[in-house]
Amino acid sequence: MAPVLKTHNVALAGPVADFVVSIGIDGNVQTRGTEIAAAVSNDLFLASEVKRDQEILELEKDEDVIPIVESALEGKLVVAEEIVEGHITLKSMKLLLSGLGGNHPIFFFAAWTTGMMFSELTFTAQTWFLGAWGSQYEKHAPSEISLPL
Repeated sequence: MAPVLKTHNVALAGPVADFVVSIGIDGNVQTRGTEIAAAVSNDLFLASEVKRDQEILELEKDEDVIPIVESALEGKLVVAEEIVEGHITLKSMKLLLSGLGGNHPIFFFAAWTTGMMFSELTFTAQTWFLGAWGSQYEKHAPSEISLPL
């Protein structure tokens, strides 16, 4: 069984990858192949990313200096994260629904909703049963109460 590595840094993973898959914005496979050059030649966006990543790797190899921490971050344990607003297309949602429910997504969600409702009903019934059983100790002597086993 081979490990699977998902990365955006194609230049770093390319030399060690046995098989490359490029997935588009809509979730469909754009290119795939055993050689990174073949996958890159079919996808212009992927080719531009590889070129940019290779330039960054070359710059990092040339620099032997350890980067200095900026004074704004010094002493802070938490740094603000980058927030990116994403958009989901209708095609992506259809792909998700078909993956979950196959050819019958409405049946899948009906069954899922029924299962969730049954689960909540079970939790409620457990609480009610324990309350009803426990309240018997208030009305009767402990020796008169039968224990459910």
